[in-house]
Amino acid sequence: MGIPTVAIVGRPNVGKSTLFNRLIGKRKAIVDDQPGVTRDRIYDIVEWSGQQFALIDTGGYLPESSQLMDAAIKEQVDIAVDESDLVLFLVDAQTGITEVDEQIARRLQKSGKDVVVAVNKIDSDREDQENHQFYRLGLGDPVPVSAMTGRQSGDLLDVVIKKIKKYQYDDEPADQIKLAIIGRENVGKSSLVNMLLNQNRAIVTEIPGTTRDSIDINLNYQKRSYLLIDTAGLKKKRKIRENILFYSNLRTRRSIQRADVVIYMVDIQEGISRQDIMVLAEAAAQRKGLVLALNKWDLIEKDYKTSRELEKDINDKLGVLKYIPKIFISVLDKQRLYKAIDLATEVYEERKKRIPTSELNDFFLPLIKANTPPAVKGKEIKINYVTQVQANPPVIVFYGNHPELIVESYQRFLENQMRRKFGFSGVPLLISFRKK
Repeated sequence: MGIPTVAIVGRPNVGKSTLFNRLIGKRKAIVDDQPGVTRDRIYDIVEWSGQQFALIDTGGYLPESSQLMDAAIKEQVDIAVDESDLVLFLVDAQTGITEVDEQIARRLQKSGKDVVVAVNKIDSDREDQENHQFYRLGLGDPVPVSAMTGRQSGDLLDVVIKKIKKYQYDDEPADQIKLAIIGRENVGKSSLVNMLLNQNRAIVTEIPGTTRDSIDINLNYQKRSYLLIDTAGLKKKRKIRENILFYSNLRTRRSIQRADVVIYMVDIQEGISRQDIMVLAEAAAQRKGLVLALNKWDLIEKDYKTSRELEKDINDKLGVLKYIPKIFISVLDKQRLYKAIDLATEVYEERKKRIPTSELNDFFLPLIKANTPPAVKGKEIKINYVTQVQANPPVIVFYGNHPELIVESYQRFLENQMRRKFGFSGVPLLISFRKK
């Protein structure tokens, strides 16, 4: 189910964020000599030798006491073991094995999970002998690496890829529509799934964050097969709140990654928040289909203008994401629940749509002639040809003389015209400009 997950764990200041940046190939994690500087932990996709995996940077220790430090480290390892297919245990060649390293090693041994021990700060051949002491951890062959210089990082990735190949899941039917049910706590995600299935497959309560385990549920509806991905919290109650928040967000992102279409639920009484828009933007960046399900419609006092006014207010907040279709639902009263599935199916089909090149040019070339791109630096900009080079998700390419000079406002104009003429409701469009 999705790509394998690898978590980097280790005590503070062994170079986890530096290694994370090295392996993903860009500077995304904040790196500092102060232990625990990684507050907002992150994950990213690594590709090596044709294999992808999700890499988690599990930093974030800024406790005020050594007792809290111990609790944070133990909790991080526990969660990493819960969430990952493989644990990348980073140690420091310069300090050698510490008591905390030994504690982490014992926990990893008990977990039964695959582990790779990476020995950081081995910057030259003459330091390779420092690697051997880490056999004492009892977790197999330690792999020397320098996160700072990149020395032997390729060898480390080779070891990781060899171990995770068995975790590449391809067991979901190709014709099954994968719908991720996403939203903030207590908006009714599990209740929606239960109502759709007409049975209590997920535990539903009024307590936010009740869902502990990821739940994949098959749904057959209108002669089509769906996989409902119900986003979850953590398996166990966690003491340190930042861990809860990070891993909840991680599971949401992983659910988005697996989905064809995201049904994003909002409590209409609370309205759409900045956090909601950030998650929707994340899903759009991953070019997933999007539907906004506005729940608890039964609790809203209505007049003939209510839905129009609410939709206008939401569109104002969504900005460039206003192309996302919206549906007012009530899980409690079973209002329009299957219409939400119908809408998600329409978005799924829109995402697969391919527009013939002749139709694109017949529409766009006269439009562009009447609305020429603004000149930049005295250069006249021409667009001569347009074609769709990919569907599912769609990619539209405009060919012209100075693609690098097309201003953002004109790009937005072309996208809006594309949607007006050809639809693509709920589908992020990638509009590209190339030289011809």
